[in-house]
Amino acid sequence: MSSDNYKINADVIGAGGGLGISDSYKLFDTAGEPIVSIGSSDNYKAKLGFEYMLDEPPTISILADSNTVDLGNVTPGTPVQGQSTLSVTTNSYGGYDLLASENHALLHTDAVTTIPDYSGTIASPIAWSGTGFGFTITSGTNVESKWGSSPNFAYAGFPLADTVIHEKTGYKTAADDTVIGYNLNVASTQKSGDYTNTVTYTATTRL
Repeated sequence: MSSDNYKINADVIGAGGGLGISDSYKLFDTAGEPIVSIGSSDNYKAKLGFEYMLDEPPTISILADSNTVDLGNVTPGTPVQGQSTLSVTTNSYGGYDLLASENHALLHTDAVTTIPDYSGTIASPIAWSGTGFGFTITSGTNVESKWGSSPNFAYAGFPLADTVIHEKTGYKTAADDTVIGYNLNVASTQKSGDYTNTVTYTATTRL
């Protein structure tokens, strides 16, 4: 249960109980609970009763539909696209944050030449124009308006440090999918050849 000003992760209605302690033991109990259960729907999950307050910490997992994305051949002046679908599963009441980073800009096999990251930032993504390698969020749950919508998505370059790209609030019983769209364009002077980098996605629970 929550509002703009408070949040209750778990509650109990009991007729008695409390903390009992001696030199040999410690007991935290409650008596007379009329409601003890787990209730849930697509939009919420409620754990009612004392025993559910002593639950394990939230768990979270993230799965990508593929470990590699091949954007194919690029003709200068003609952007190419690709995408990844990220599925996050968590039992956290507060939802999760989705973060992204890259190890470096797209790097040629000569280990020197790069394709610059797109000029937009995660804080202020911008419409696609010119050259570079960038990303946007094309679909997901309550995607932030800054990412735009089809066909007018806004793009950002990948940062070197993990940065939140999407905040999904609230509980969901099943896996939650977010689709990342990639865009790549190069100048006519760009050296031909193969370019690669590593993009890392991370999901963390929200309390």
